Amino acid sequence: MSVFCRATLHHDTVDDGGLYLGELYFSMVIILFNGFTEVSMLVAKLPILYKHRDLHFYPSWAYTIPSWFLSIPTSLIESGFWVAVTYYVVGFDPNITRFLRQFVLFFFLHQMSLGLFRLIGSLGRNMIVANTFGSFAMLIIMALGGYIISRDRIPPWWIWGFWISPLMYAQDAASVNEFLGHSWDKHRSEDTECRK
Repeated sequence: MSVFCRATLHHDTVDDGGLYLGELYFSMVIILFNGFTEVSMLVAKLPILYKHRDLHFYPSWAYTIPSWFLSIPTSLIESGFWVAVTYYVVGFDPNITRFLRQFVLFFFLHQMSLGLFRLIGSLGRNMIVANTFGSFAMLIIMALGGYIISRDRIPPWWIWGFWISPLMYAQDAASVNEFLGHSWDKHRSEDTECRK
């Protein structure tokens, strides 16, 4: 909030839009990093899970489904708190439906992050391997999300990474949510009046 403060951000130029886009990207990276803690928690629980599975106490889905349900309130709290604290201070479009859309978007992004890092933890099965794979996955998702490297700068043989990056879809959704708001609509109407 101190970096992207409403007092210093405006809705006048394309450069101002770039600042808002930077704040959206920063928020999404923070939400992604919040899911990274799942790697260590899952790796610590794996021996018990495999012991119960091998002794036929219960199937693996009986552990994973409740774990997913219990993560929903955490995602609601984390994404809700982030959006509530930053949305109006930064100066995003003051429409309540756009606020709620950003909240839902960040909620699903957090759920995706938790699922991704649970998958990486279960595939790594070791804290060192899982943390290495998790860091590499975060690097790839961030680099191919469309903000650090734009779509037209990604080599053709690597473009599939852009299309499977969940951060790209979240970035597109957040950008459409913000830049189709009334705060940015005035510039289009001024441009059409100048052309007349």
